[in-house]
Amino acid sequence: MTWIFWGGAAILLVAVLAVVRKRGGEQVVSPVIEPQALTPPVAVQPTALEVPQAPEVPTRLVLAVDDEPVFAMTMLDEIEGAKQVAGLSRHAPSAFGRALEPLMQVVPSMATAGMANGRQLMEVVINGPLVAAADGNGFRAMTMGASGVQQNARLFEPKALQNVANAAAIWQLASVAVAQKHLADISVTLKRVEDKVAGIQSMLEEERAALIDGALKYIHSARQAMRQGEFLDRTRDKLEDFEIQLEQAGTTLLRQIERESKSELERDTVGCEGEYQSALAKHRALAARAAELVACAEVRLANWYLCSLYPDRSKMLESRMQQIQQFMAQVARVQKQLSGALDADCQKIDARFTSDETIAERRTHVRDEAKSGNEALSKGAKRCATIIARVQTVADDRSSMSRLLIETDGKTPTAVYLSHEKPTLPPIRIQNEELVACL
Repeated sequence: MTWIFWGGAAILLVAVLAVVRKRGGEQVVSPVIEPQALTPPVAVQPTALEVPQAPEVPTRLVLAVDDEPVFAMTMLDEIEGAKQVAGLSRHAPSAFGRALEPLMQVVPSMATAGMANGRQLMEVVINGPLVAAADGNGFRAMTMGASGVQQNARLFEPKALQNVANAAAIWQLASVAVAQKHLADISVTLKRVEDKVAGIQSMLEEERAALIDGALKYIHSARQAMRQGEFLDRTRDKLEDFEIQLEQAGTTLLRQIERESKSELERDTVGCEGEYQSALAKHRALAARAAELVACAEVRLANWYLCSLYPDRSKMLESRMQQIQQFMAQVARVQKQLSGALDADCQKIDARFTSDETIAERRTHVRDEAKSGNEALSKGAKRCATIIARVQTVADDRSSMSRLLIETDGKTPTAVYLSHEKPTLPPIRIQNEELVACL
């Protein structure tokens, strides 16, 4: 069209010149056709069609409560992604199960054409405390690019947005990430507990032995399910049932130890054979009770360790843990109680007509029989303290930010990497309030 326009202008000028020359004999001069004003048209080169700039592809999805980010999902290029996952432990995506589904629905909406042909890596950061306190309403969903906030998440399909902007889904993902960090440690803890229980199985009373064995088997089953990302309410309920039963068994053992430690020895009128045999039987039984108490306490703590990994926002976890710590304080006092009873009973192994050498041998024998119980309590107290510290670490991990990298192929996750670095959520710079809409 540009060249057609200028061609028409040239024809028009030629026509005007012809008219002027024809009327020149009539001495008619038109001011608009002065010779100096007649310059040839300037040829204009055709310009290329302006290609509209493609809109900036969003690289980050941010969910916020009151302008404070609680969740961010960032697309990483392959180079940056390889740098991020270097040295991290690779987990099967099935471990995160249904918790990843809402995120996977958003991946194609955020990916560029180039990314869609190869590996995609997403960095996911979740702020535990804020998400835990949210009820799913009032989220602001924004897409962000290099220049900051672009638009609200209406860029995505409503169904995908509804799934992502769901506090329960995000909290579930955070819980799975925390659980995966601790399941390996739980496996080591359970193996140690099983070894100790197996060593004293013959000394356990039948009813408590059945309870401890049943609890350990169920804990293993629950651990395997959690490794696959399954957190069923009925499993959690069963673990809590075992917690109550183990607490009752532990309380019964404490009372039994206290009662038996105060029992009197048989007395001989001549010699100290009666006191010696009575003390042997008494402290042999108390040592077995002490080992049984430690086993019960360790299984109880291992059970609650696993229980603490479930997505639970109630205050029950904290209050129950306080009760367990009070129970462990009672277990610690048992060692002092048994030590006092042992010293008192050894003093009773004495007789005027028994040689000092025989008395010393008998006292040593009794102390040797009690030694296994004392060692069980000492070592068990250290192991239990370690488990308690682990449970408290779970609470800290749950209240802090979680960071993981998800490798995807289209909508399908192929690997998940857990990062131990302290994650940070991106600041939200809202440049235009019209671009932000509360859901």
